[in-house]
Amino acid sequence: MHLGDHRLPQGRATLAPQLLRKVRPGFEALLASRPEAVVCWHTDRLVRVTKDLERVIALGVNVHAARAGHLDLSTPAGRAVARTVTAWATYEGEQKAERQVLANLQAAKAGKPYTAGIRPFGYGKDHVTIVPAEADAVREGASMILAGESLSAVARRWTEAGLLSPRSIAAGATAWTLRGVKKVLTSPRYFGRRTYRGEVMGEAERSAILDDAAHYAVVSILSNPDRFSGGPRTGRTATTLLSGIALCGVCGDSVSGRGYRGTKVYGCRQTHTRSPRDVADERAENATLARMVRPDFLPTVLAMRAGEGEADTAYLRAQVKSLRERLDGLALAYAEGAISLSQMTAGSGSLRSRLEDTESKLCGVTGLPPLDPVAGIAGLIEGWAGTPLPVKRSWVQFCTLVTLMPANGKHARKMTPDDHVSVGWPCLDGSAEDGEAV
Repeated sequence: MHLGDHRLPQGRATLAPQLLRKVRPGFEALLASRPEAVVCWHTDRLVRVTKDLERVIALGVNVHAARAGHLDLSTPAGRAVARTVTAWATYEGEQKAERQVLANLQAAKAGKPYTAGIRPFGYGKDHVTIVPAEADAVREGASMILAGESLSAVARRWTEAGLLSPRSIAAGATAWTLRGVKKVLTSPRYFGRRTYRGEVMGEAERSAILDDAAHYAVVSILSNPDRFSGGPRTGRTATTLLSGIALCGVCGDSVSGRGYRGTKVYGCRQTHTRSPRDVADERAENATLARMVRPDFLPTVLAMRAGEGEADTAYLRAQVKSLRERLDGLALAYAEGAISLSQMTAGSGSLRSRLEDTESKLCGVTGLPPLDPVAGIAGLIEGWAGTPLPVKRSWVQFCTLVTLMPANGKHARKMTPDDHVSVGWPCLDGSAEDGEAV
């Protein structure tokens, strides 16, 4: 005799098909034990679908239910009764599931939070109250993506801060995954929207953590296929000084950082050059600083600053490029089904407004990299070692023309810095004409 596990399947409010297909360890153990009889609390706890009943019938034993009596499966009449009881149990489960689906849909349209399961990152157990530390992390993560940093950088930041998601904690994880970070930063719940099965239903009865413009901007960046197709990496910030700035002396393409036989080098896609990064970086930085101390540099920059006003054209152009890429990303995300039409329309309107404003500021502005108006050029030179990489890159690009040369049969150990790198000083208007070799 085997006492059936009356807790399996779990007594839930819904019996969706995906739940019915789940493996029931207790039921499988019952069948494998080849019992002489089965005792259970209720037949509904033993079987609720016909396929499970047929497996019990195949055992050829009697079923005794404490709340539903005896089922003699050894006779045609008993099997007919059992099949009828199971059919009605299946019907009842499907009805409950349908009612639950309609109730969930109605709650979603009313903006009520779905409070079943583990709480979402950023909100409390009621799925409504904001958790300040986690909400700040979401805002910081969105700002990092908008600034060009990667999902990996956001994942590291959240993990190092000890702010793991409740779901990952329940699963025993110790760090954020890229998929988890992306799911958080692209979820409409964080700008106050209620979704149902992936579709935005309307405003939610919870406070927003992000504004809609930031949300749609992040979605467009993270949905852009160029992030994974070898094209411009819109969601990744440069981690080397000369990537995308220095040019290959053979093909003229921009170079990127890579490794070669244990050495960090710069090279183009066709690997015409493998210039050591430390050599190229030192040459480029020294040439930039040498250009800054030239007598004509400060007056020229001051004149450009006076004509520039408060705006930085390099920054503004980067903003225009980023906003256009985000618009394209929204369109692609909608085409691929990642976002709904309402999301794309709202996001496009917000981005177009910002694009028009940025383009209007760009008109008539000259091209000077970001500069601290208090410290000036002298402060920039003095604090160059501690200058953030993005600022260094902008000044290197503004002040120099860096070309990386091929080995031409020479062994790397016998090549001098001049063999690896050629640096020139272009005119400060950005052209190469009348430039000067360093």
